[in-house]
Amino acid sequence: MKILRFVLRTLTYLLGLAVIAVGINLSKLSHLGISPVSSIPGVLSAKFPTASLGSMVIVVYCLLVLIQFIVLRGKFRIKNVLGVPVAIVFGLLVDFVGISPFSITLAGFSVGIPGKFNGLMQNIPAPTSYPIQFCYLIVSILVIGIGVFIYLKPKLVPMPAEGLAAAIADISGRPFGNCKTLVDVSMISIALLLQLLMFGGFASFASPGVVREGTILSAVCVGQVVKLLNRIFKKK
Repeated sequence: MKILRFVLRTLTYLLGLAVIAVGINLSKLSHLGISPVSSIPGVLSAKFPTASLGSMVIVVYCLLVLIQFIVLRGKFRIKNVLGVPVAIVFGLLVDFVGISPFSITLAGFSVGIPGKFNGLMQNIPAPTSYPIQFCYLIVSILVIGIGVFIYLKPKLVPMPAEGLAAAIADISGRPFGNCKTLVDVSMISIALLLQLLMFGGFASFASPGVVREGTILSAVCVGQVVKLLNRIFKKK
């Protein structure tokens, strides 16, 4: 019975990650700015198009696990290390459900599986006007919020961004929510700085997968979606 329960928790966890991956690709497709925790991978993949968004997610998320090690030191545990395989699985999911063709790689390096594969969302039409772009963005925020709600319920391994926020909360004694906001704002700021350095200005905002108004809106609203869902399903 315990094994079955663990399997169900794991499947729920993976479902949540897949839903978040769908939401991230919708935010990328909107061209109004990718979600905060994917902002740095988004800018890097826009600068280096040979590396997929999922590959950059793996690289950046593994760096977040390394930062957890630096922050926690003696308190660094196996649960934190498991952020690395979670980053790999999530990065592959981002490409698998994505809007672009991709090669199966590990942080951009070949794993010996040749050929190009089509992301499941590749045939979704791109928005042709700002109102439609905004609709895509709103849907992406709702989908990401639902995915976060699902993936948190089994209480397994936190994603590296949430793991870093938890590490900062543990060391500083500050509330997790405040530390999560700090991590999100820091990632957006770094992504914006990288964008300015790599693209030479704000003209690159016309490109997909970069920091725009949608990134800020996602940072504000995704948590509220999760909060609302927790309230709705609290008794269930």
